[in-house]
Amino acid sequence: MRIAKQQPWMARAACTGKSELFHNEKSRIISRRAKEICASCAVQKDCLDYALENEHIGIWGGLTGNERRRLRRRSRQTR
Repeated sequence: MRIAKQQPWMARAACTGKSELFHNEKSRIISRRAKEICASCAVQKDCLDYALENEHIGIWGGLTGNERRRLRRRSRQTR
């Protein structure tokens, strides 16, 4: 697994110390728990912005890799 480049906002992330929840997209129960944590996180937008540019797997900013791919695709289509 690739380690994300440390960003200043990461120190304030609600997921700190819970990475096992965020890299297991195959389990719906685990993914749901990760998304619940994201929903209450003060840096969710920063996380999602970072992930849209840098991450392809795992849950970041409340979205799975597939959800981010769809968001990127829709964004390109509306430009």
